[in-house]
Amino acid sequence: MRSTLLSFGRAVARHPVLVIALWVIAIALGAWGAIEFPRVAIGGAATVVGSASQRVDTTLRRDFRNPFLDPLIVAVDSPQQSIGAPPFAAWDRRAAARLRALPDVSAVLSYADTADPSMRSADGRSTMLLVGLKPLDAEGQHRAVARVRAALAPLRRELRHLDPGARVAVTGGPAIDYDINTSSAQGGDHAEKRALPLTLAILLIAFGTLVAAALPFLMGLASTMVAFGAAFLLARAMPVSNLLGNVVTMIGLAVGIDYSLLMVKDFREHLDGASVVEAVAQTVAEAGRTIGWSGSTVAIGLLGLLFSPILETRSVGIGGALVVVVAVLAALTLLPACLALLGRRIERWPVGVGAFRRADRSKIWRRLAGWTTRRPVRSLAFAGVLLAALASPIVGARSGFSNEPWFLPKGLESRVGMEMLSALGYDDSGLDLRIIVRATDGAPWLAASHRPALMAYAQRLAAFPGVAAVASPLSASDPAARAVYLSRDGRAGLFDVSPVRGVSLVRAQALARALQRLVPAGPFRATVGGTPVYYNDFDSAMWRGFPKVFGFVIAATLALLFAAFRSFVLPLKAVIANLLAIAAGYGAVVAIFQFGWFGGLVGLERPFAAIALEVPLMIFCLSFGLSMDYELFLLFRIQREYLAHGDNQRATVEGLAAVAPVITGAGLIMAVVFGAFAGAALPALKMIGVGLCVSVLVDATVIRGVVVPAFMSVAGRWNWYPGAHRRGSSPIKDSGAGS
Repeated sequence: MRSTLLSFGRAVARHPVLVIALWVIAIALGAWGAIEFPRVAIGGAATVVGSASQRVDTTLRRDFRNPFLDPLIVAVDSPQQSIGAPPFAAWDRRAAARLRALPDVSAVLSYADTADPSMRSADGRSTMLLVGLKPLDAEGQHRAVARVRAALAPLRRELRHLDPGARVAVTGGPAIDYDINTSSAQGGDHAEKRALPLTLAILLIAFGTLVAAALPFLMGLASTMVAFGAAFLLARAMPVSNLLGNVVTMIGLAVGIDYSLLMVKDFREHLDGASVVEAVAQTVAEAGRTIGWSGSTVAIGLLGLLFSPILETRSVGIGGALVVVVAVLAALTLLPACLALLGRRIERWPVGVGAFRRADRSKIWRRLAGWTTRRPVRSLAFAGVLLAALASPIVGARSGFSNEPWFLPKGLESRVGMEMLSALGYDDSGLDLRIIVRATDGAPWLAASHRPALMAYAQRLAAFPGVAAVASPLSASDPAARAVYLSRDGRAGLFDVSPVRGVSLVRAQALARALQRLVPAGPFRATVGGTPVYYNDFDSAMWRGFPKVFGFVIAATLALLFAAFRSFVLPLKAVIANLLAIAAGYGAVVAIFQFGWFGGLVGLERPFAAIALEVPLMIFCLSFGLSMDYELFLLFRIQREYLAHGDNQRATVEGLAAVAPVITGAGLIMAVVFGAFAGAALPALKMIGVGLCVSVLVDATVIRGVVVPAFMSVAGRWNWYPGAHRRGSSPIKDSGAGS
């Protein structure tokens, strides 16, 4: 492999202009793809294919006439005007008429038209309009949200002429999805802007020259841009979530800069006493091998998400693997071409003290490695206590979702609307349970023979603890209202069950599970759906997917590391070390977002009752692969030293001293990139950013600085059994290897 990479490096170094020209074209096309990607990516909530919630939702849309199954809700309040006053009532009618005229709107209900007391607050200062939508798909509903808000803009100004303090906000399920997707799409751009200046500052401190620091910086941007172009092509061929864009930004910057750090560091070492072409070739042969294996392990961690049952998490895996492949290609082609053109000019424009250029740069790490390898048991005990403390909040972790308004970022129109609806007692409407009861004997649903059993079922539902109200064809006051709750063929009926006001989503999910066990007597089949059932289905699907994801990532990584090192011990140690770092990262997420510790540092408004299962899943896959970067950076260098002289203790110390500055710099940069996402508006992005940031910092310091050298010292010769040893010697019998 080394000879192949050496020849490849020479070929790149001899034709740098051609290589750079091809990359410039790819970057230009990628920039166009990045602009177009949001247009072809899919937004909306994750769908659990084949679940009870999906079956109920499909049946309601296909077989029922109810136009308000997933409505937009226009919340209106006016401190100075009463809904009963003529100016306000006239405005309400105009708003309803304007919305009915929109092509995406199927029906509108307003208080002025219906006089329904549930559509006005007790003080008469607040009301709402229910807006039924024609589109059933997420893209069509999001388009409808934008059109409804645009149509209300002049009406909002009219209302403020009547009352300067009046507010109008569009909320409801489609509006919340629309706002979350818009905020998510912007999150990557904002995080990138926050991360780039500090990243460049770290690179300047690390390398000490503007030219050397600029190369990894530009490689990270190039990898991200080209990956966006590839993501755009992928989105044209198959459905992908817009979350893919966030992960391309996050991983592209981090990995692209990481690999470039290692390449530039090695190039500067090889440049002493060698021609530029040979220095490039040697760099590709040595650092390129590490990067190739590292990229493979990172991609495996990300591709584990393909075993997730949810499109959103699968898209994260696809996007992450895509950008890693691009980053590896850039590190092996574009960066060597740039190094070949720059040559010794890479040392131009010095800035401050270059940590990677100083002769004594590794003294601190050599001393730490020497102390650790001489006292391995004590070092492992210290690291174990520290890591256990960081991971301990996991014991109190609760999985699930939150329906608190503060789960949405401040200022989102849908959140403002939710808060306004609380005056109407309508803020929990999204937690209604929908039960479809279908007659199986061929008789009409409202046949006289069915009524006693159906009435008894309705009474049992209404009397169930936690249920506030039940609406059904049996309770409808007129034929038009009854038709809303009956299927078109008259063989199925809908029971709309409202939980008591103020119920948490967790309690609503428990109520859904209880009602699934409550079945009507007679020839009926009942299926429970609605938002709480969806979240139950989501959790069940995620739990079923966890063993597949974890099993694939761990097994594939073990196999790949054995192929790389021909060792039984090193792959097991690497996996355990990575799991420790991941546990510390998720422990920080639980401590901050569930317990509320130090929440102000990440702009957390209030802690959440639970953490969605997709968060630990993504932290595991992303962190597992990225942490393996540093593992391979370190182990390949230790292996190189060991093959040179066969002394395990010395190889560990020298290897750590050689690459620890790279690992530290790379860890700081990754922490900056992920920490920037901790400042995102959406809590899910905050959680993932915090988890990855802590995992990477723990991995680059405690794991690589203490755990790995201490373990290497304890394992001694067995680190290299059976195959990665010096030519002509056995790793077990070789007396030069220290234990």
